[in-house]
Amino acid sequence: MYEGCRADIRMNRMVLKEGRFDEKVHHCSIITYKPEEECIYLVAEDTEVTEFSLDGNYECRIKMSKGDTACIGSIVERYWNKAGRVLKFRIKNGFYKNLVN
Repeated sequence: MYEGCRADIRMNRMVLKEGRFDEKVHHCSIITYKPEEECIYLVAEDTEVTEFSLDGNYECRIKMSKGDTACIGSIVERYWNKAGRVLKFRIKNGFYKNLVN
């Protein structure tokens, strides 16, 4: 459903009190979406996986031809493989249409 779409992820809340809040928008592309796991697998285009915090909440905006869709979640895994810098993004509370730019 979202495979091949572009996505931008941005930290919107840090869970740890002493954690580093990252204000940068990270550009990714979607490898696959697994609704049974409520997970999106992304490839980070210009950011090393070590820059993504496993202790933060992120907003993921998916760019589609019929408009943007967004969701809130967290990164539960980050690793390198033949696809590139892979992030496993776990969705919390489903998707919503992004009505405000």
